[in-house]
Amino acid sequence: MPPHMPACERFVAKATHWAFYALMIGLPLSGWVFVSAGWSLHDNSSLAVPTHFFGTFQVPALFGLSRAAEDVRAAVAQASMSAHSLMAWAALVLVVLHVGAALKHHLFDKDNVLTHMIPGLRALDGSAPPPKNPQRLAVLGVGLGLAGIALAAALFAVSGYVAAASAPQHQSSVEIAEPAAPPVEDTATETAEAAPAAPAEPGAPPAWRVDAGASAVNFTYVYSDESGETPMNGRFTRWRADIRFDPENLPASRANVAIETASVNTAVAYHNNTLATAAWFNSAANPSATFVTREIVARGNGYEARGDLTIKGVTRRVALPFTLAIEGDRATMEGSLSIARADFGIGAGAEGDDMIGPNVTIKSA
Repeated sequence: MPPHMPACERFVAKATHWAFYALMIGLPLSGWVFVSAGWSLHDNSSLAVPTHFFGTFQVPALFGLSRAAEDVRAAVAQASMSAHSLMAWAALVLVVLHVGAALKHHLFDKDNVLTHMIPGLRALDGSAPPPKNPQRLAVLGVGLGLAGIALAAALFAVSGYVAAASAPQHQSSVEIAEPAAPPVEDTATETAEAAPAAPAEPGAPPAWRVDAGASAVNFTYVYSDESGETPMNGRFTRWRADIRFDPENLPASRANVAIETASVNTAVAYHNNTLATAAWFNSAANPSATFVTREIVARGNGYEARGDLTIKGVTRRVALPFTLAIEGDRATMEGSLSIARADFGIGAGAEGDDMIGPNVTIKSA
């Protein structure tokens, strides 16, 4: 430091340097604690999403937080994010202070403080530049190299996310049927009303109209990482169903359901964008998944719809057991079906394929 520098400025300069070192450690550590808690402050719910270092490797959770109780995870997430935000603002203030002080020394005090900070900068007093320090130059070179590698990896990862998010979407004829009130994990039942249209022929089953506000097509799966297995929920927000059903005329009853795969909602934006890509649902080439019944038969206290399920252009024969309660011109239906996603080529060989359970349960309610 210049000999003319006041003691108070020397103190501020030293304090600023030590504060920067503290923030360089505290900022990533507080962020690491936050993601380890696996908790969404926005939704105030569990958020089991893996953390990858610039898309290269998965960062493990600290202190076993991912297995802690929900109230502990919520408290830790709130505290760590608050600390992270305060330190981020502190870093911005210190950057402004640091740059402003350096420019003051160079432009007003006319000393060599900035000369010592920037290699190759010419001294203002005409003196010879300080001798080169090989160790310092080596550290500088390694630091710049690592920063360049990290920047390239970040740009590569971001470009992949943007490509996934901007995948072309086909215009779909699927009508919007998004439940407004129930959350993803809700098991609200589907309500249908008798359509006023007359049957196509005498004795044919009546057509039923789905009550979109009380209906949902949900799904569940298991997400696995080093912390264990975590149940995950999702739903499709755009779908339609043509239902012709009469319990007294099952041979003529039928159903045809079409689901827009790009409308998938898991409450995790990254998952939603990824599921629409070619390795998963390939929504651009196959905008809809369909279920078309071949027959509906009585089974125990309920029924079973047997038919063809088509996802990603692959058709498999499945059986959907369901219950149905009819009161006048209204009916309540619940059904559940477990499928092996490998049968439809969903996620085969894609990144994260080994972290998603092989079976997915589809729930119509």
